[in-house]
Amino acid sequence: MGKQLADEEYKKIRITVLRKLYAKGAWGKSHILFERFQSGMPSHLYGFVAGVLSDLIKEGLVVFYGKTLHGDAYHLNISRKTEIEKELFS
Repeated sequence: MGKQLADEEYKKIRITVLRKLYAKGAWGKSHILFERFQSGMPSHLYGFVAGVLSDLIKEGLVVFYGKTLHGDAYHLNISRKTEIEKELFS
């Protein structure tokens, strides 16, 4: 059985993903590759990024942009901007 992710670590990954997308202005046509979410994060958390990103997609906060030449890309859901900003800045 694999290592479980503590709530505090889950929240850290979640905020990191949202913050990176927000800082880049990844709305609409702008996007970020999956690998970028792992940069700057402790290496022991790398394996959990995909799961957290999947949860954000299910919640409708993040949208799969598509496959690019360099890998899978994602952007924020502009219709959920208020909710995203509330989570990031409160």
